[in-house]
Amino acid sequence: MIERLRREFLDIRPGEWPLALGLSIYFFLVIAIFWVLKPIKRGLVISYFGDNPIHLAGWVLSGAQAEQLGKVLNMIVAFAVVGFFTWLVRRYARHYLIVIFCGIFGTLFLLFGSIINQIEALGDTAVWAFYVTGDIWTTVMVATFWAFANDLNTGDEAERLYGIVGLGGVVGGFVGATVVSGLVEQAGRSTLVFACILPTAVIGALAVWIHRRECGKCGDDPEAPCCPEDDAVLEEEQGSVFLEGGRLVVQSKYLLSIAAVLGLYEMVSNIVDFQLAVLVEQQITDGAERDAFFGLVGQATSLVSIGVQLFLTSLVMKRYSVKVALLFLPLAILGGTIGFVMLPTLAFVGFMSVSDNALNYSINQSAKEALYTPTTQDEKYKAKSFIDMFVQRAAKVASVALNLGLTALVITDARWLSLAVAILLVAWIFVIRFLGRQYEARKDADEAAFVGA
Repeated sequence: MIERLRREFLDIRPGEWPLALGLSIYFFLVIAIFWVLKPIKRGLVISYFGDNPIHLAGWVLSGAQAEQLGKVLNMIVAFAVVGFFTWLVRRYARHYLIVIFCGIFGTLFLLFGSIINQIEALGDTAVWAFYVTGDIWTTVMVATFWAFANDLNTGDEAERLYGIVGLGGVVGGFVGATVVSGLVEQAGRSTLVFACILPTAVIGALAVWIHRRECGKCGDDPEAPCCPEDDAVLEEEQGSVFLEGGRLVVQSKYLLSIAAVLGLYEMVSNIVDFQLAVLVEQQITDGAERDAFFGLVGQATSLVSIGVQLFLTSLVMKRYSVKVALLFLPLAILGGTIGFVMLPTLAFVGFMSVSDNALNYSINQSAKEALYTPTTQDEKYKAKSFIDMFVQRAAKVASVALNLGLTALVITDARWLSLAVAILLVAWIFVIRFLGRQYEARKDADEAAFVGA
């Protein structure tokens, strides 16, 4: 009985445990840092621009509305980061790429840890700089992590291993959010930002260790996919580094579908996030209390994510399909949206945000990342970085226009933005149906080619 349950929920073979645990710890640290930064950057922006509203063409933007403008800024920065990422991918092997980004972010954490207690006195530029840094951390480090993981696993391995790998992330989210919720008022923002430096260094060391260990499994075969040579880089194409990943995406219906699923989710999620921010700004006035509330939402999100990742993710992906796993999130959001229209309270929008993020960080992320396993190495790094860094941010900007436009011109109650959510959900589910069929066909073709070789 115990062995049967283990196979259903945690089907990892003996030789796979070091890789599974190494990737799980790596992802734990990435998401823990993200959840330390997220409540702080959101609380900072909402508090600062709540006291210093933005005046734009005669329109006065509150703190929650100003944060929506921050998502536009994030998209612009993300486009530049896509170019930088592609430039690095052309020149450095995968583990060196991760070490370079860890060095950059470690330096930024040192800088902001030194000034964040006085950052509001430094003005708009400093506040926006920290907000963008927190956002780019998750953009770069999550995208890089999954490209690295997908490079090391086949589709079958991903369906079995990504349950525990994703579990590391959701536990990291709980730890990071708990640290902020419990310590931000006593320790202060500066201490928490400084605390991000050490785990960032550990991430770089873990990436090098995992890479070298997987190389050792390949023996003397330099062509083995598990271990490109240290000086091996992806093929360099002609043209702009900013558009190279985009060209790969538009040339493939499969990659376009992945981009559509991510874009539709980001639009839906940002509308839900905006609804939460509006009610928080209206009902919580103290800045530290807002940080703590966002941290509490993060704690609840992580607890639900842990349960889903332990008991649903691997089971659904193995027994049913990646397509079924991808359908959990839009169906849950549909239920939450109907509930919020009927009961538009802070408690309920917090619950809706928790269910959205909890399923996204667990079963949805594991299933979505498995979609990249039957792709080329170019697609895993260049196309994926374009989707995760630029398409994701562009979708957020589209939802920003929707949020601000509708609330300025038509809607006075944020709950009615849920009508736009319902329309987007229909398109999202339709794309998932197509994508699920394509994934199974590609995975079967990859496995047949592997057996034939």
